[in-house]
Amino acid sequence: MSVAARAFFYVQQVEQLVRRRIDECLQTEGITAGQYMALSLVVHHEPVSSADMARRASMTAQSMGEFMKTLEAKGFIARNGDPANRRVIQVTSTPAGKKVLFQCESKVDQAERDFFKCLSGEEVANLRHLMSRVRSAHLAQRAD
Repeated sequence: MSVAARAFFYVQQVEQLVRRRIDECLQTEGITAGQYMALSLVVHHEPVSSADMARRASMTAQSMGEFMKTLEAKGFIARNGDPANRRVIQVTSTPAGKKVLFQCESKVDQAERDFFKCLSGEEVANLRHLMSRVRSAHLAQRAD
């Protein structure tokens, strides 16, 4: 099998194109695709620890910690000690963080529509379903 025919190769290329497109559409908000992902995790799961967010994003705690430092410096999140466990730092969004996430969501929605305009609505739904199945299967495998 040639490298060009590998599904992995196409997935990797599409991921790079998606990240670039998100970075472009969020440039005016002063936030990167990675920061957007991290902020979205905070808003949808708060209060949450940085370690839990790293697990959810399938990334290292150190990488997530870098996102947290940047988002905190921008005033989009706050980090506070967990009263139940002093070793755990809980992350919450700030009003500014929620506002910028709301602004980013509409831009990413439009970018996603533009990106997948070469597919029908049914094809996009099928793609989403298939990618979700692959992701879920591998996350379940890792949990075992």
